Amino acid sequence: MYKFYSRNDIGAYEKVNDDKFMINGKIVESGDYSGKAQDYISAVLCDGVGGETQGYRAALKTLEVFKEIQSENVDKEKIKDTAKKANSEVLKLQREENREKGLKTTLAGIYANKDMFIYYNIGDSRVYRYRNGYLQRLTRDDSKVQEFIDDGVLTPEQAFESPLKNIITKCIGGQNKFELNINSSKVGLMDGDVILLCSDGITDVIDDSSLKEIFDKKKTVEETLKEIHLTSLKNKSMDNMSLILIEKEKEANEWKKY
Repeated sequence: MYKFYSRNDIGAYEKVNDDKFMINGKIVESGDYSGKAQDYISAVLCDGVGGETQGYRAALKTLEVFKEIQSENVDKEKIKDTAKKANSEVLKLQREENREKGLKTTLAGIYANKDMFIYYNIGDSRVYRYRNGYLQRLTRDDSKVQEFIDDGVLTPEQAFESPLKNIITKCIGGQNKFELNINSSKVGLMDGDVILLCSDGITDVIDDSSLKEIFDKKKTVEETLKEIHLTSLKNKSMDNMSLILIEKEKEANEWKKY
C-alpha cells in the first residue's frame, strides 16, 4: 500500500503556475491532492520553463503523454519511449505556434510496485528517498552548476548559493535528441520508505541538509509536506512550489510516523 500527499502552489511572487504533476493518472494543476494506491504508484512532476511565455502548456502536454502509460505494466523502456514522445509533441507545439523559447519543461518521475522501483528526470526537478534516517538525492540535475560540481569548480554548498543555479542544460522541448536520466531497482520500495518529488521552487531555498533535518523530526508524511512547503515560503522562494510525498506503508497497514 502506498499513501501520498501532494501540493502545488503558485507561490508568493509568480503570476503563472508552471508547475504541474500527476499521480496515477490524476493531473493536478494547483492545490492539494492526497490518497492511497494499492498495487503500484506512478508520479510525474513537470516544471514548465518560460513563465508567462506558456511554459505550463509544455508541462501539461508532457503529462498528457505520460498519462498513456499509467498502469501496472510499466518498465524502463516504456518510460524512455514515452519521454521521447513527449519531447516530440512539445517540439511540434513549438513549431506550430512559433514559441521555441517559451514551451519547455523539466520532468521528474517515479514508478513503483512490489517488484521494482524506477526513478527518472530531465532538468532540475528532483527525486529523493528517505530511508532509515538517511536522505538520498536519487536524481542528478541537468544544470550548469551541476557541471561545475562535477568538474570540481564549485562545491555543492557554493552551487546552492550560485546565481547560475537556475540555468538548466536539458529539458523536454529543448532539443531533438536527449537521454532521459533513468535508473531502476529489481526490488520495490521498502516498508517505511518515503519518496519526495519536487520542483526547484523547493530546492532553490532548502538545501539537502536542511531538508534532511525536516525529515528527521519524525513527523507524519502529511506534516512533513506542510513543513517543507512552509519553510520554502519562509525562505522566500521566488518560484512556483510543487512537491509530492509518497510513503510505502508497513504490512500492518498502519499509518505511522517514520
